[in-house]
Amino acid sequence: MTTKPARAVDLPLAHLYEDGVFYPDEDGVPLPDGYTQSPLMYDAVAPLNAHFAGRPNTAVSGNTFIYYERSNPQRSISPDCYVAFDVDVAIILYHNTYRVWAVGKPPDFALEIASESTAGRDLNAKRVLYAQIGIGEYWRYDATDDSEFYGEPLVGEHLVNGAYQRLPVAPDAEGRPRGHSPTLGLDLVWDNGRLRFYDPATGEWLRSYDEERAAREAADARAEAAEAEIRQLREQLRRLQEPQ
Repeated sequence: MTTKPARAVDLPLAHLYEDGVFYPDEDGVPLPDGYTQSPLMYDAVAPLNAHFAGRPNTAVSGNTFIYYERSNPQRSISPDCYVAFDVDVAIILYHNTYRVWAVGKPPDFALEIASESTAGRDLNAKRVLYAQIGIGEYWRYDATDDSEFYGEPLVGEHLVNGAYQRLPVAPDAEGRPRGHSPTLGLDLVWDNGRLRFYDPATGEWLRSYDEERAAREAADARAEAAEAEIRQLREQLRRLQEPQ
């Protein structure tokens, strides 16, 4: 008996194929300068993910592949953080990658975090490529005190007629470099080496990954304490109602 060869669509990794072309969702290469970059990525992606969680058709991700040329898996880029509005998030989740032609548009916002091994490309090749792809805003953030990798702590640019032009970034009342992202509707602030987001509409700071986790843990602890108190009151009531 002859076994029929499995087609790509029959394979467990079918979501990584299209028309026989394989688009991997990882390359097996650790994040460059991952020890220093990873916490900074969480500080960028987690607040934005939480902030836009209630907005339909919005994708927020970090360090995932964006494929921008159909049938050519060599043409990919992986921002430290990106945001895309008005997209079918299910398509992105299914492929575990962002295929521009499948989604219908490039991301609206991209952020790169400076590191020794990536800074040169972030300032040059990636900047050119992001403009060519059509990413509307491109921000760069250098966590070092002396901006040793980018030469500037915070830079924001928006696409105008196919080329990036700078968005205003200036010291705020506390001397922190601060700029506004029209795309996100948020301020980006360099705060003692941390990137923070501020919502002018609410007058509140977005919580970092650690702050959000601490808030959840505190809320859980309050809920558990309240449940314990209710159980205690019920037990006291039960004892009072017992026949004497």
